[in-house]
Amino acid sequence: MYGFVEDAIRDYSFVRDYVFSSAKKQVMKMTLGNYPAPLKIIEVLKKSVESKGLNKPKGYDIEADGFSDLCITPQSQGLQALFFAQTATKKNPYKNARPVKQVGVLGAGLMGAGIAEITITKDIPVVLKDVTAAGLAVGETNILKSMQTQVKRKRISSFEADRTISRLIGVHDGMDSWKTHIGKCDMVIEAVFENLALKHKIVEQMESVCKESCIIATNTSSLPVADIAVHAARPENIVGMHYFSPVPKMQLLEIIPHAGTSEDVIAAAVAMGLKQGKLPIVCKDVPGFFVNRCLGPYIDETICLILEMDNMLKMDKAMKNFGFPVGPLTLADEAGVEVAFHLHANLQKDLGVRVGGANKDAMKAILDAGIKGKRFNAGLLSYPSGKKPSGLAAMNPFATKPSPKPNPVVLEALKPFMKPGKVTEEEVQQRIQARFVNETVFCLQDGVIKSAADGDVASIFGIGFPPFTGGPFRYIDSIGTTKYVDILNRLADQVLPSFILSSLALPPPFCPCPLRYLLVSQDFYS
Repeated sequence: MYGFVEDAIRDYSFVRDYVFSSAKKQVMKMTLGNYPAPLKIIEVLKKSVESKGLNKPKGYDIEADGFSDLCITPQSQGLQALFFAQTATKKNPYKNARPVKQVGVLGAGLMGAGIAEITITKDIPVVLKDVTAAGLAVGETNILKSMQTQVKRKRISSFEADRTISRLIGVHDGMDSWKTHIGKCDMVIEAVFENLALKHKIVEQMESVCKESCIIATNTSSLPVADIAVHAARPENIVGMHYFSPVPKMQLLEIIPHAGTSEDVIAAAVAMGLKQGKLPIVCKDVPGFFVNRCLGPYIDETICLILEMDNMLKMDKAMKNFGFPVGPLTLADEAGVEVAFHLHANLQKDLGVRVGGANKDAMKAILDAGIKGKRFNAGLLSYPSGKKPSGLAAMNPFATKPSPKPNPVVLEALKPFMKPGKVTEEEVQQRIQARFVNETVFCLQDGVIKSAADGDVASIFGIGFPPFTGGPFRYIDSIGTTKYVDILNRLADQVLPSFILSSLALPPPFCPCPLRYLLVSQDFYS
């Protein structure tokens, strides 16, 4: 059968055209044209099939020409830059890390269980603690299910799964032995609720139970690490380790030392992240750290555009076409609308006008309407049922999954604030990515991150900034710093007040654009 199909593709042009056209459509559906390599592969194969009697040397020449064409594409340059930046991130720049042979994880929710899972899979014993036996059971069950799934997919053997699970010790407050087990840990990572008073209590409790050399890491996503360490007896042992959800899949890890964190503690945190298979980026202890700080203006512009567009779905489509894995509305629904708006509000004190464009009354109306996110079945978008098609529908290879639609509850809540106009896809892309990119430059300027390469890696693996660009700083370089400055200035002139550059609030002699003030004639990777 296979030989017959192969002969038909080679001998009949209409069969060949159909097969390669279908393959191209499938590739375009998956890549949206942002990655040229799969399309070039199809082109090379088609040329090879069309050239009857093609000998191997000639075929190799066609292949080599295709490879050469790909090597000089911007996507190739961006992905190469990302590879080298990612490789550099896998090296610990800090020395004399404290040894960590056993880790404690406080909180057995999704984050805590995820942190425990990625640690035990790297041959490091973990004590997983929760307040209640029921809470602990949920965390242990989630880890067990994850191991069973990997066995089912033949990624690990059942023996390896059992051996991995054996490294996990579960304890809860009702057990007298929990202090003994936690007391043996060299590092304790807390993954409890984002409540400063609760975290103060955790620090006090751990310092009374753990040995003096024990590192206390906080998985906070928004609270300043310095505030968490303010009442600590040993503040030098406290460091932030911000994991991203879902922990087993997301590679980025933000390491946040406060002013008093010991360098060997920072070294140990980075070393632990590397052992866990993460890409650790050391960030300054500022609100939002790096990724969430840059998400603030991104969210701000998203809310502005919702009120200006006749169909909010066009926003998600535009950003996916730009290269993001999901659009901003889907991202907010996945992370939680309430969480995203809370982040936006928290950053206003620190970023000021950089997150001052969104209509706060419109955001309040969305929350008042009960919109919290996808997992609450109340997102900005309404999602089709997750049930798989059955019968004849399941046999249709060309069937497409129903697309999400604007949530009518959201549309009704936003009616009083809507001012729809003619917003093009290019304008949507420029406005949203520019708000994010603009803030990444401020983070480099203000020392929130140590290098442009760190910012590129964190942006791609933290929010999904298009990988083929190499990251926001490589993206600026590819366009040209001066040209990108002109784009920002034009947006600031045309779209005010919804597009607000922080530099507009700066008095003379500062230039009107932060990029020009930072690097007027120098590239980030010169």
